[in-house]
Amino acid sequence: MSKEITIKQLGSVSPYTKGDTNCPGFLIEYGDTKILLDCGNGITRLLKFPDVLDNLHIIISHYHKDHFGDLGAIQYASYVYHNLGLLNNKIKIYLPKNDFASNKDSILCNSESYAEYIDVEDGDFINIDDLKVSFSDNKSHTIESFMVKLENEDASVVYTSDIGTTNFDELIEFCKGVDLLICESSFLRKHNSNSKTHLTAYAAGSLASRSQVGQLLLNHFWPEEDKSLYLDEAREVFDNVSVSEEGKVLILKREDN
Repeated sequence: MSKEITIKQLGSVSPYTKGDTNCPGFLIEYGDTKILLDCGNGITRLLKFPDVLDNLHIIISHYHKDHFGDLGAIQYASYVYHNLGLLNNKIKIYLPKNDFASNKDSILCNSESYAEYIDVEDGDFINIDDLKVSFSDNKSHTIESFMVKLENEDASVVYTSDIGTTNFDELIEFCKGVDLLICESSFLRKHNSNSKTHLTAYAAGSLASRSQVGQLLLNHFWPEEDKSLYLDEAREVFDNVSVSEEGKVLILKREDN
């Protein structure tokens, strides 16, 4: 019997929050397992405490603050709830091994936290429940930034985090054939950005098309833009597209044969 992978969308914009929007974060629930992909500013507004802390694994893709801005709040929550007798097992936090601008050090030096810290390097994989979780430095962002793949016999997901256009062939290979691609789309073509370290919505659609994924979920929007413009642009090259919306839930499940 297949299990469902539930994906709660916690944050959709960057580099700052606006109104009801938060910076990037996705809560993956699979049975009793919870995996938080990035922990951007504002996402704790959509988490249920202390329940979310039980069997929680947090993956930080890279050390830009819009991707871990609420991590300190979760660390402190784990400390408080443990002291209250409501959290028995440490939360697990997976961090890129190589520090950037002392951001990792600032996370690790937080003594008011009930957490275990695990280093992640390019090419690593871990097993959480029966999910294989793989990490790949996309080698196309301004700093080391890990794409994350979660897969088992039921479904497969890739979260790109922040990626650019300079390493497209390797990006395609990592994303190949997954059921869901959660992809950054910071820009629209109308912005005429010269950046090679972020994608346009059109480029995200191209990545989904060339990777032959099942569906594409766009993320990491400029807070001042209408999300429908990103949707329209990606649909020029890939049909099955949606945009991240705070609080929205997506369920993945392959049908039994």
